[in-house]
Formats: sequence, structure tokens, C-alpha cells
Amino acid sequence: MHRSEAGPSQDASVRSTDTDALVSRASAAALGYLEDPFAPLFLSPSQKRSLEKRPPLINIGTHARTWAIDALVQQFLDNGEGQGSVKGKERQVLSLGAGTDTRFWRMKAMTLNQEKKWLCRRWVEVDFEETTASKARAISSKAALKDGLGGSVKIEFGGTGLSSTSYALVPGDLRNFATLAERLLKPLPSDPSGSPLLDPSIPTLLLAECVFIYLPPETSAQILSWFTKSFASGSSVSYDPFGLHDNFGKVMIRNLATRNLSLPAAESTPTLESLSARLSSAGYESAASFTIRQIRDTVVPLDESTRVSHIEMIDEVEELNLVLEHYAISLGSFGGSSISLPSR
Repeated sequence: MHRSEAGPSQDASVRSTDTDALVSRASAAALGYLEDPFAPLFLSPSQKRSLEKRPPLINIGTHARTWAIDALVQQFLDNGEGQGSVKGKERQVLSLGAGTDTRFWRMKAMTLNQEKKWLCRRWVEVDFEETTASKARAISSKAALKDGLGGSVKIEFGGTGLSSTSYALVPGDLRNFATLAERLLKPLPSDPSGSPLLDPSIPTLLLAECVFIYLPPETSAQILSWFTKSFASGSSVSYDPFGLHDNFGKVMIRNLATRNLSLPAAESTPTLESLSARLSSAGYESAASFTIRQIRDTVVPLDESTRVSHIEMIDEVEELNLVLEHYAISLGSFGGSSISLPSR
């Protein structure tokens, strides 16, 4: 994921949350909630031998979250087609705290399987160097991952990153964002063309799944303001818990504390509206937030909801709704870019 405000021991605890997310994706995929043939490639041998099955509540939440973010990313990439001030242009994606995320491989494979053009100039993933080094090794050793990068794979940053013509894995500490920001807008060390890693002139999507909740509010504000000021046009999609001042949140925070985890942003996001306000304050021209329950109940297509409902029975409907009401996806746009969640 990304570094928190505390020291090395808590950094390791935050890193462990990516393992949780990976196992959740693999569990959901194994049961048919998702299609993700790439997630198992990042599992350790012991995890593969005895994959931990997540309860239905977790699988259902993972499905709704993944479906919505996939839909938004696909919409952003598809907007590169057609006419208009930001249409007919290549796109690029910056994924913060990406961990072992497989969205690049899944979405590129789906696009090519549909015989459509992959309109993403470059997909850049950022995380701290322990995580990017591990991911770089996994990519380099797995043909299915390496082949998806499009050839000319190069090791970067002393083995803690890598790059290809369409993908880059970059080590960086979000707490020292000024240093990371400079790296993102400069050419890669191995690139003789002199082209910047991210081109500020083309529409850019910022992805941040469970990132901002682990950062001090001022750091998140710095990142979002940098994004709107550095790029001519863009959108962002973020996923975070919110409203943690109630009994549910207090229990959650106590449980996380036993794992040496804290949530520095919890007090700054007490309501759904506060998530949208965070974007507006950073210069986004439009901003909206939706709980995962809203997405599950009113956005995911009925045929998909019906399919998922047949995978596992769930008795704790009230508990499920309580959990889903405390997580949200926020989206914002500026500079003529636009994304939105469809309604049924």
C-alpha cells in the first residue's frame, strides 16, 4: 500500500494490509465473484496451497468495490475515443499505493480480447520500495505478467522498480511527496528519449484505494492539489472508509490498533460529503461520493447483482449493510475530463 506517518514497525503493518487485499481478491475470484487470473501470481506458495476463504460479507464488498472502480477506469480510458477537447487523446493512469493490484493486466487483457485499442499511454504504479521491489521480482519471473507489459521491460531504481513502453513501477514515499512528484514528472533513468514518466498535457486518472485514510489529511490535500495543478485535465477515483466516529468505527479502530495500525485521516472524514469536499478543496471542478452500499443497491446492473447473489448465501444482511455504509468511492474531475457512475 503506502507508508503511514509512523515509523518502520507501523510501515510493516500498513504493508500487511496489501496482503489482506490480495487474499480477498484471490478469494473472490476463486469463488466466481471476479475474474482475475493474475491475482494468484502474486500469492506466496503457502498462500496458494491453502488460500484463506473470506466470508461472504468480505467477498460481496470486494465485488462491488472492484466492479465500480473497473467501470470508472474503463469509462475514463474509453473517453479517449471520439471528439472534444479531451477526446481523441491518449490517457494515462497514476495508481498510488498500488501494492499487488492487478487492474493494469486485467483491463489491458480485456480490452485486447475485445479487439479494441489500448488507449493508455502509460500506467504508473507507486508504492514504497519494499513493495515495488517485491512486485518487480514477481513480474520479472512470471511470463503472464511480464508479457502483458508490452516488451522492452527494464529494471529501474536499482531493482526496486521496472518499466516498459506502457507500464512503470516506481518506488516512493507518499509522506515525502515533493520528492516523489518530481520523479513522476521526469524521464525514467533508462529512457533516452527524454519523455516524462507522466505527460502533464494529456488526461490523467489518479487511483487511490485505501490510501488517504492512512495519511495525515494535509498530505492527502497536498497530493490532490498537486494533481489538479500539474495536469491539464484529469479525474480521480479513491476508495476509503469514512464516518468512523460511531460504534462501528470505534470497534474498527480498536481492532486495527491490535495490529499496530492507525488511521490518521479518520477524524477528517466524518461524513460522505467530507470525502467530496476534500476533492473540491483541492481544485476539482466536480466531485461526488457513493457508499459501497449505494453502489451495490443502485449502480451494479441487476443481472450482475443476481449472478453474485447466487454464489453464496448471506444471513447477516444488516451487518453487511452496516459495513458497506462505512466505505465509499469518491470521484472528481477537472479540465474538461469527466467520469460518473451509471445508474440502473
